Amino acid sequence: WVQGFSDKNFGFINDQTVCYPCGNYILFLDIETKKTRALQCQTGQVGAFAANANSQVLAFSDRKLNPIIYIYTFPELSKPTELKGDAQLDYTLLSFSFTGPYLASYSSIPEFVLSVWNWQENILLCSESQPGLTGTSLSFNPMNWQQLCFVAESSVTIWHVERCKDEHHLTRHPVELPDGHGTVTPHEDLFFPPSRNDDPYHGPDLPVSAIAGL
Repeated sequence: WVQGFSDKNFGFINDQTVCYPCGNYILFLDIETKKTRALQCQTGQVGAFAANANSQVLAFSDRKLNPIIYIYTFPELSKPTELKGDAQLDYTLLSFSFTGPYLASYSSIPEFVLSVWNWQENILLCSESQPGLTGTSLSFNPMNWQQLCFVAESSVTIWHVERCKDEHHLTRHPVELPDGHGTVTPHEDLFFPPSRNDDPYHGPDLPVSAIAGL
């Protein structure tokens, strides 16, 4: 039988049930009755995992070549759909949106692809590659499903899902992080440079391209 908790990845599937992966299983623990249920991954070990208490659904990938993302509903433990992307080896991160039928996934080497799905309709909305970037955390904005926060080992990026009718596109907005001393390097504006205190002329600032000789 399946016992133990070997990972920090867990989540509430409803108000009183916690679920988490353990080997080839997803375990469901009722925190009031202390009863446990198990859902087996038929194709091997469970990889990435996510749960959504609002919709009472969970998603997990299997660890095999060309992995698949499985969506299950709770408490029926029925499988409404499977998401098949272009990942060759593994998915490392999964995250549900707080509202709407959306799921974000991130694959490992060699693709390193961030994808956004409509899991109810089994549609890949958009994806973007980040070569060589290992992700550590992925989450939706609770108030806006079209914004995602992606955290890597040394960077934070806000991704926006731009939408025009049925077309979706991911746009990247890096977040400037402080250095080891806790200071943020100011952004240098090459078009309108800052005023210099040693400049005796106190007229308007000119673009670099307007300065004589450039």
